Amino acid sequence: MKASKIIGLLITVVQLAGTVAMVLGLYTMVSVFSTAIPQGEGEIELQIGDPVIIPFSITPSNPGYLDAKLSVSISLVVDGDEEIASDAAELTIPARSQIPVDLELSLSQATAEEYLMEGADVAWVIDMHVTTLYDLISFSNTMTMSGGAQ
Repeated sequence: MKASKIIGLLITVVQLAGTVAMVLGLYTMVSVFSTAIPQGEGEIELQIGDPVIIPFSITPSNPGYLDAKLSVSISLVVDGDEEIASDAAELTIPARSQIPVDLELSLSQATAEEYLMEGADVAWVIDMHVTTLYDLISFSNTMTMSGGAQ
């Protein structure tokens, strides 16, 4: 076989392997991201006391064939930029598995009464970052949801 045919065959194999890896990585990334977004009606169960605890639970799953890293943080923001509570988690989700994540925002009772009352200008900020394929494929998104007491 000529050297040029061998090189051409190697280039084809590398291109096919790269395409397969990219498709598997994109599938993993999109699957983890879509299952990590909190679902439901948006009702929040407050644990009253001092401090007031606001729990959040998500269960991201990875149905793909590659491991994925998920970094998620949630913050309660007042007046557009003042953060009054936040929590974050970083985890690696192995292929074909799911891992529950519990986040808790902790506020003093006085702060909760001031900002979680009806008409307060508060927003929930969720920041997620998913990487896979040895950090070659990544996606991040910041979601802001307004929401005080209704």
